[in-house]
Amino acid sequence: MATRATQFRILQAALELFNEHGSAAVSSNRIAERCGISKGNLQYHFRNKQEIIYALFQQAINEMDTGWYRDHLAPTLEHMATMFVRQLQLILKYRFFYREMGDLLRQDPLLRKRYADNRERRLRDLERFMLALQAGGHMRFPPDPKRLRSIIDVTWIVNENWLNYLDYHDREVTVEAILEGYAETLEVLRPYFCADLQQITRESYHTIERLAAQATAEAEARLAAV
Repeated sequence: MATRATQFRILQAALELFNEHGSAAVSSNRIAERCGISKGNLQYHFRNKQEIIYALFQQAINEMDTGWYRDHLAPTLEHMATMFVRQLQLILKYRFFYREMGDLLRQDPLLRKRYADNRERRLRDLERFMLALQAGGHMRFPPDPKRLRSIIDVTWIVNENWLNYLDYHDREVTVEAILEGYAETLEVLRPYFCADLQQITRESYHTIERLAAQATAEAEARLAAV
């Protein structure tokens, strides 16, 4: 089997096991067994479990890089709702990392730096999007750039931790739960909207419901194809 294909199988198996059991409870042997390869073969590609975790986070970054930096080219409130759902979908896919992020970043300085660098890039991209919304007359932010950055920081923190919040309370990730999370983001941004918040909320909810229904249909289609 080609090296790239084997690495992909290893990462997919590790992601499934980490999400299900937590990375601390999953050994390299268990990952190798899930892939149907020897431990020596696995170690040829990844010397240890930490390298697998790093590679999975890099995989998540690569998915972000496919288009997140272009958000400012679609400065609409509908697209802002799309961005929220997109981020939740990625966090759900790599949920072990976001559940264990504190411990994982403390254990690995290289991973911590990679996370910090990526977060800074994403916040700059989000700032460009917010300023594009302002240029389009949708929002009006304080002229102090430090205040704008604080607003963006808070929205990022809410979005990045919403699924963990649901998990802490033993709640399922439903359309209603996603809408509730987006309502928290809108509440943070409430003072800065130029348009009617009720209309924004209604239109945003329609966008989220459509995207959630589409994601559910795609997931069911994948299961049916197995």
